[in-house]
Amino acid sequence: MSIYESMAKSNAQLMPIFPYDEAGAMVPCGAMLYGGEDRFHGHFFHWNTVSEILVAWGSSDAMIATGSFMATQPFHGVNSFLKDEKKDGAFALVTITQRQSSEAGQREALTAKCASCKKDLIKFEYDSAPLGAPDYDATAFGDADDVFRQFSTQWGGVEFVKLRNSDEVRVCANCGHENYLFDLKPWGWDRLYNQTKISNAAYHALQTSAKEVLG
Repeated sequence: MSIYESMAKSNAQLMPIFPYDEAGAMVPCGAMLYGGEDRFHGHFFHWNTVSEILVAWGSSDAMIATGSFMATQPFHGVNSFLKDEKKDGAFALVTITQRQSSEAGQREALTAKCASCKKDLIKFEYDSAPLGAPDYDATAFGDADDVFRQFSTQWGGVEFVKLRNSDEVRVCANCGHENYLFDLKPWGWDRLYNQTKISNAAYHALQTSAKEVLG
């Protein structure tokens, strides 16, 4: 399956392309960002203890040219990367690949800054140790008996937006500016997180039913 077919059926940005995210694994994640009259992606900053490589598989009216290949800085800004995200036909299809750590200490953080004074509104930092790492916690992002693991970045995104959109965080403590509500729809992290939860629940429901029927 190609990156184009995978992302045609995707439900979230930074969606892992393959079901392998254990310690030492290379994890390519797809993102399909596109413009439209009602599109607003907002802006945030991402920090990761492991390196990320971005490849642009196709773009139009974007700040990332088709065929671009770049290593991101550990702390980097994230937005739509479109020149005008309100423009129909503007798009960027990229993969961001990280190699999971085999050692303890893999962490991520998402930061929001005030649109007015640029001071931090919130920095949400969390452990993102993968399966097989010394500090892996099977219950950090889901349940210990999950067959399909939650990807830590999706979980982190959902938790970050909950905090970012709260009244006590959105109104800047430094200058009093009331920042915009961060819209999850263009990113879809909650869809991937919730659908993974339901997939696990459905799997266990079938196992339970089979035991009841077969004794």
